[in-house]
Amino acid sequence: MSSSSNYYASLLKLCCESQNQTQAKKLHCLILKTIKQPETFLSNNLITAYYKLGNLAYAHHVFDHIPQPNLFSWNTILSVYSKLGLLSQMQQIFNLMPFRDGVSWNLAISGYANYGSCSDAVRVYKLMLKDAAMNLNRITFSTMLILCSKFRCVDLGRQINGQILKFGFGSDVFVGSPLVDMYTKLGLIYDAKRYFDEMPRGM
Repeated sequence: MSSSSNYYASLLKLCCESQNQTQAKKLHCLILKTIKQPETFLSNNLITAYYKLGNLAYAHHVFDHIPQPNLFSWNTILSVYSKLGLLSQMQQIFNLMPFRDGVSWNLAISGYANYGSCSDAVRVYKLMLKDAAMNLNRITFSTMLILCSKFRCVDLGRQINGQILKFGFGSDVFVGSPLVDMYTKLGLIYDAKRYFDEMPRGM
């Protein structure tokens, strides 16, 4: 990436920190005047800036004008809709993505989970399990365990537990803590204690 892109990205960050949307728009105009084709890196930073400044329309406008959005571009706009709970738009973006990584899947799952759409979160998780199991990670499992705790899904929680062990995350404290918490909240104290006792110490 060019030094000018880095410079403008730093200025955009300052605009976000000061919540100065007017200055961000002026900076955006300056970028378009001085750089014929802004690098994707800089466009991604513009999307993030407009999201943080509460201007979703501008964020999506920037995304739509990226000639060749990369995976980070797609994940950036997906993150915007996921965090705002705009689930229909989030799903549309997810469906349009030419390729996805673990971040993409986790954003879709957490978007649904955080905004109360348990069945859709489970649907995306099962699709991930079927089509992209190599992308499963500690964040995926942690999110699903928290969802099971919140919606009191005992059977699903036990299934997730089995998949955690199957995919080698049984000794991961990041997963172990919400697993213990889930069993505790579901009133399954024996299971909670058993997994608590099995968690690695000194981490």
